[in-house]
Amino acid sequence: MVKRRYRRATRGKKKYYYTVKSPEILGGVLLNDVITTDPKYLIGRTYETLLADLTGDLKHQFIKVRFKIVDLDGEIAKTIYIGHEYFREYEKSLIMRGTTYVEAIRDVKTKDGYKYRVRVGVYTTKRINNSRKKAIRRLVFQLLDKWAARSDNETFIKDMLFGKIDEEIKKLARKVYPIREGTGVMKVKLVEIPKKEDKEEETGEEVIEMKQ
Repeated sequence: MVKRRYRRATRGKKKYYYTVKSPEILGGVLLNDVITTDPKYLIGRTYETLLADLTGDLKHQFIKVRFKIVDLDGEIAKTIYIGHEYFREYEKSLIMRGTTYVEAIRDVKTKDGYKYRVRVGVYTTKRINNSRKKAIRRLVFQLLDKWAARSDNETFIKDMLFGKIDEEIKKLARKVYPIREGTGVMKVKLVEIPKKEDKEEETGEEVIEMKQ
């Protein structure tokens, strides 16, 4: 017997409208409205938008940015950056027959304690052997480790989003083998954030792990 699923009616409940605001480090742009019947349920919700919506640059229309709502201020829903990635269709278009795709995934931590999982994609002009793949990954890992360790969270986010790290990855990868356009940071996910304890009890920095 098939069980019927019922949905509780919300007719008559008051609806609240909040405008999502990107983090100040990404311009503090006012985005679309979100609707809720209880504001407390907005805290912790993930919001996605195109990077092009923040920059107005059509070159960024293939990049999806993720924010997390962390606070409500009047009718504004404030957010933090929790990651970004290219659309799968765009990534698939970069893979060509007779070439190699080298994937490098690394967990790195900024100097102010933010931990990210970064996935880099390197696209070569022709097929390469395993030793060259390992050499490219090793160079990418070294670059990401050093870059994160010397950068604060704001700088690291901008460098990942706007191509600064991509350019350095390309320079290093070309030392091993010629590469094609599209090489760079393909996906980023915030894994841990630092949380300072109350000043009266503060003994250091506690790290809270975000749900995967």
